[in-house]
Order: sequence, then C-alpha cells, then structure tokens
Amino acid sequence: MIKDRGNQKWTAMMLPEHLVEIKKWKQEQFYDKKRELTEWEIEEIEQTIQRAAAMQKLVQLTLWSNNNLHNKTGLVTGIDPYNKELLLDTDISVKRISFYEIQDAKLVDSDD
Repeated sequence: MIKDRGNQKWTAMMLPEHLVEIKKWKQEQFYDKKRELTEWEIEEIEQTIQRAAAMQKLVQLTLWSNNNLHNKTGLVTGIDPYNKELLLDTDISVKRISFYEIQDAKLVDSDD
C-alpha cells in the first residue's frame, strides 16, 4: 500500500498567487446564488411589504448581500421609491434596505 500525501506534495511547487486563487475558488463553492425573481414573486413581495407597513406588523425579509442569504425581522417604517429603499426598524436600529437585496418577505405572526 502506497501512502500518498495527496495535495500536500504539490503545494511546494505552487506559486503563492496560485494558492490564494485556489482558496478563493474553494470559498466561492459555498456562496449562495442570487435568484432572479419573476414578476409574480416581485409583486407578492411588494404586497406583503405594503400590508406589513399598513397594519404595523413585523415582517421577515430574506436578503441577499455579500454572496449570502440572511434574514432580518422588523417593522416597516417607511418606503423611499426614489432611492428604491425600505426603512426597517429592527430591535437594534433602523436599517436602510435596497429593494434589490430583497429575495423574500413574510409576515411574522405575533403568536410565534
């Protein structure tokens, strides 16, 4: 049985630039891809946000930024159509969220 060290034996022959690019490439494998939303999905998100703003209910937004998806929950305090931004009042602060970052919106029930 031959004991092979795998990639370790080749790293001595690689340039530092190659190692940096290989690390970047490996990290990109774990990135979330931004979905292109259909017209129906965009309309549904708009209606959910408008309903949350009118009824002063909590809304959970799924946002895509820095190649990752993450959730933010808060009250919609304002909508700026000119700058295409949404003001979301979270527990900590008021955040400006671009419409282009929003991937999904859901109303949060107060029972949860």
